[in-house]
Amino acid sequence: MNVGSLNWGFISGTNFVLIIYLSFFLVPGSSDMPGIIIPHADKFGHFFLYGFQGLSLSFYLSKYNLKNKNTLVFFICLILGILIEYLQPVLTFNRVFDLFDILANISGVLTFFSILKFLK
Repeated sequence: MNVGSLNWGFISGTNFVLIIYLSFFLVPGSSDMPGIIIPHADKFGHFFLYGFQGLSLSFYLSKYNLKNKNTLVFFICLILGILIEYLQPVLTFNRVFDLFDILANISGVLTFFSILKFLK
């Protein structure tokens, strides 16, 4: 299967909805999240979800002839992560602002971009 033939707009949009759902509607430590409790395991989720968001958005925007496309995608993901972190304590009763979540988001995007650049 050719990567260019996938519907990256749909994939990126679906990942975005997943990020929003997990950020605002899934209650940490509840029965909604079964399994073994590992401290700071949510950072892996941030890393992979935002890394994939950056990758899928970059693939989607490839059909447009944009200069500095990956810089744009990086800032979109950065602003999304910061906005969500600021809104979580306002819109939920069980979430707090966490700078390390933002760092995990950024790390994921940069790592996925680095892997993509290496593979090209």
